[in-house]
Amino acid sequence: MTEFAYVGKRLTKPDIYGKVTGEAKYTDDMTVPSMVEGRILASPHAHARILRIDTSKAAALPGVLCVLTHKDCPDSRFSRSTMAEALPEFAFTGERQDQYILTDKARYVGDWIAAVAAEDIYTAEAALELIEVEYELLPMILDPHKALEPGAPSVHDDVAGNIAFEMDHPFNSGDVDRAFAEAEAVVEFTGVNSRQKHLHLETDIAIAYHESDGRLVIISPSQGPHLAKKHLTKRVFPDLSDGDIRWLSPTIGGGFGARLALGVEPVAVLLARACKRPVRVTTTREEDFSGYSSRTDQHQTIRVAANKDGKLLAIEQIIVADSGAYLSHSATTATVNMQKTLGVLKCDNIRGHLTVAYTNTPTTSGFRGYGNPEGAFVFQQALDRLAEKIGMDPMEFRLKNLKVPGDPSCFVPVPLEHTKLEECIHLAAEKIGYKDKWQGWGVAKPGRYKRGIGMSVLTHASGAGGFLLEHSSCVMKVLSDGALNLIVSPCEMGQGIIGALAQVAAESSGLRYEQIRVSTGDTDVTMFDIGSHASRSMLVIGNAVAAAGVKIKEQIRDRAVALFAEHQVRVTPDQIEVRAGRITSDAAPGVAFDVAQVAYAAIYDFGSGGSQLNASGSYLSTSHHPNHQAAFAEVEVDTETGLVTVLNYVSAHDIGRAINPLLVEAQMEGSLVQGIGFALTEDFVIDPDTGRVLSDSLLTYRLPTTMDVPDMAHLLVEDPLEAGPFGAKGCGEAGLVNPAPAIANAIYDAIGVRIHSLPMAADKVLWALRHGEGAAPGGSRVSGQYL
Repeated sequence: MTEFAYVGKRLTKPDIYGKVTGEAKYTDDMTVPSMVEGRILASPHAHARILRIDTSKAAALPGVLCVLTHKDCPDSRFSRSTMAEALPEFAFTGERQDQYILTDKARYVGDWIAAVAAEDIYTAEAALELIEVEYELLPMILDPHKALEPGAPSVHDDVAGNIAFEMDHPFNSGDVDRAFAEAEAVVEFTGVNSRQKHLHLETDIAIAYHESDGRLVIISPSQGPHLAKKHLTKRVFPDLSDGDIRWLSPTIGGGFGARLALGVEPVAVLLARACKRPVRVTTTREEDFSGYSSRTDQHQTIRVAANKDGKLLAIEQIIVADSGAYLSHSATTATVNMQKTLGVLKCDNIRGHLTVAYTNTPTTSGFRGYGNPEGAFVFQQALDRLAEKIGMDPMEFRLKNLKVPGDPSCFVPVPLEHTKLEECIHLAAEKIGYKDKWQGWGVAKPGRYKRGIGMSVLTHASGAGGFLLEHSSCVMKVLSDGALNLIVSPCEMGQGIIGALAQVAAESSGLRYEQIRVSTGDTDVTMFDIGSHASRSMLVIGNAVAAAGVKIKEQIRDRAVALFAEHQVRVTPDQIEVRAGRITSDAAPGVAFDVAQVAYAAIYDFGSGGSQLNASGSYLSTSHHPNHQAAFAEVEVDTETGLVTVLNYVSAHDIGRAINPLLVEAQMEGSLVQGIGFALTEDFVIDPDTGRVLSDSLLTYRLPTTMDVPDMAHLLVEDPLEAGPFGAKGCGEAGLVNPAPAIANAIYDAIGVRIHSLPMAADKVLWALRHGEGAAPGGSRVSGQYL
């Protein structure tokens, strides 16, 4: 195996020091001369038409510069999701432009009614209280199933039956009905996930202002500023064009998918254009909860069938997703759910159908895993139930139905190129001691505290080649001291992509890692990229960086020939090695140079041909290059309180090659903790009588703490992917997919009762223990409630 200088090494992230010392600058740390403060008035009603709005008292308040309503907005509708700009128009119609910046009809508690710009934040907030609004209250609908019933109140007057989107799975295959009819075992499982909140540390914020030349500058934490800029000009402010906007995205306090959509940027632009001053629009934590956005709650019924030998014969998945008041990412997340759920295991007969319903609740969106965790929670429990019915070990059942290279991948028409899922299962099972701990189906555990073990498997994408506009580019230039300036546009939101790309840049160019200087976050400087999501950055951007690095190394070799000649050594470029900033050749033992000598001579030596070493790299991905993972959870259930404690968790990840194993493990650790919150504690509760979000603070919405973190191990199965940069696949999202279903299956192993909705909180588990899952209350009234 090739011995790399930096790839595969546990190196420190270059941006860590600013975050540890507090010197890193976030959007809220930014100030612009003469900047004023913007605030937004939100609707207190879930469904109401504005009959009269009087802003005169607010506008007359000293210090107020402008007060805007729906009458001041562009007459063009848009979506918070920017993904429409990355989708081929002929391929998918799940993007609906359905809202204005400020509305004349509130569709959820928190919908934006008016905006104020004032000299200071206190005056802006005082002005909000002086805006008089007379509402006509309309009947509200909070439940997606009831929203689809005939006669339900219409959330959007131009959408019949509140159907925001509906489709069959595009890759339905086989004869599903016949397979179910002939199968020896058929089971069904129904479940719903809660609306998990992203809860990035930095709430929604944006600054907008005009430069002296009239160009608009936007500063905000965006996961995809190039795509956001395109969306803003095409859909929101069509009088602007690409070159009219410069988008700056400084240090980001977390994203998890929330920054993949527009936040308050349109309001900041609207106010800046009206008052002709730089405007910063901020939101509170409570507003962040009640406004946009959260994971889409997807209500699913999954039916699976097998023969007595454990061959999976058929899968049927029916999804009803709740978009909330506006569609945003909810259709695409439900589509991805179908792709991953119906595509993870080998099965000839698959059928899926999804319906996305509008309701008068806050808009839902994309969240780490993008539909995959939602599907896995239900599907992996359905698989266990089927294994139990035929009397087979759940691990053996999954092993029997694994895909191999050449089988259809989760994007069915594309064959699976590479998988190490079987190795992942065996490795993780051995590490946690599965064979000793799983005692068989229906084995009663003694005592108050009962332990159980469960598992789950997944496939996830490294980008969405063939589905999205999946390409990235970068620029490199070598400075006179041998440092390399890498200009590239990933979003560093804590996942460590800047450091990983620096390792790829150093390895491919032959320069030292410590001398890689990454410039990012400025659309005027960086080249096009669709943003950090879909676990794409390492594979797609990494390949662009590797391509540019190879060109830099070629230039160094070409110029180094002259250096060897000065030492009376004749070598050709292909006889020269460039590694870790040093230039050597086997043809000249004992002769070595520093890359800085070549870089300096290129710029400053007269007569040397004078040009700076520079290169660009681009990469177009045409496949999604799935990564895979197996995970096992061991839990303890207190049968007197219902409290579930995760004792031990082991995952094994098919990573291709880990560019930085430390960062990959950190991704798995962080996503596990987020997954435990998704599984056990994080509940987004909406008042069924008012539509108001009740879990609107960090006290009422329970995140896991360090006390909830179990013993864990994250094992990396490395087998380089040919298409990956140095063999790497993506990994950022996969760690959040398996925790909920693995914990759910472990709970069943412990107490013999299945939980059908997330989170599997103590009161819910206790209720199921006392009444049985079959006696659970009926359909969910509101997202996250009992099923």
